[in-house]
Amino acid sequence: MKIRMFFCLSAVILLSVGCAARRSYAPQPLPPEEPREISEEEDVVILERGEGGEEVEGIIVVEERVPAQEMEDLSWEEIQKLGTEYKVKDGDTLSGIASRYNIGTGLLARLNEIADPDLIRIGQKLIVIEGPFRITVDKSDRSLSIFLGDKFIRSYPVALGKKNSTPEGEFSVVRKLVDPPWTDPYNRTIIRADNPDYPLGTRWIEFIPPPGAYGIHGSRIAEEIGTDASFGCIRVLHPQEEEIYDFVVLGSPIVITP
Repeated sequence: MKIRMFFCLSAVILLSVGCAARRSYAPQPLPPEEPREISEEEDVVILERGEGGEEVEGIIVVEERVPAQEMEDLSWEEIQKLGTEYKVKDGDTLSGIASRYNIGTGLLARLNEIADPDLIRIGQKLIVIEGPFRITVDKSDRSLSIFLGDKFIRSYPVALGKKNSTPEGEFSVVRKLVDPPWTDPYNRTIIRADNPDYPLGTRWIEFIPPPGAYGIHGSRIAEEIGTDASFGCIRVLHPQEEEIYDFVVLGSPIVITP
């Protein structure tokens, strides 16, 4: 009996020793590195997960986001350089060419210094730009910016809606009007553009249709620009709304961020 107990005890001891011999001990963790301060010109090494779940080293470049209002507006000469040359053909109209390139007819006239859109001739060389341009509105700094792809074009200060009533999200231009009638929201009186009390500019760029339409339009009151003054629409100082109107076409994207 004692001999049997001796052999059993010996087997347990040997099994324990064998498990201990195969056990791998994790090395002691290294002390944490001191935090690194990231500079604007420095590349930062980070760890990412590979396809198999392993950690791999990668490089990410830190880029500083520059608010649109701090970017420099392009001059018309610089905007022209974004385009290409087009030779007018038989049957062409300025509006037809503009539509083909997804830009406003007014922009094509500005780029080529054309006073009368009806006066173009066969063989005439025009500067055309492939659109569409897009609009972004940053509510935090009350600015409206024009982009062509990722290329910043110009920025304008705006007035926004009282009590944060300007909507946020992704929209598109659904209607463009010249000298639109205005309905006074207090007494529902319709005021037309030839009325001295007409408060709007000369252009309306609608991005939410009626009822309860929202749009971008001009204002003749300089003091309200940069404030919350409207019922939700976006106001720019007249005549800047005419320039914005010329850039966009029906369907041009509009993004409004907080």
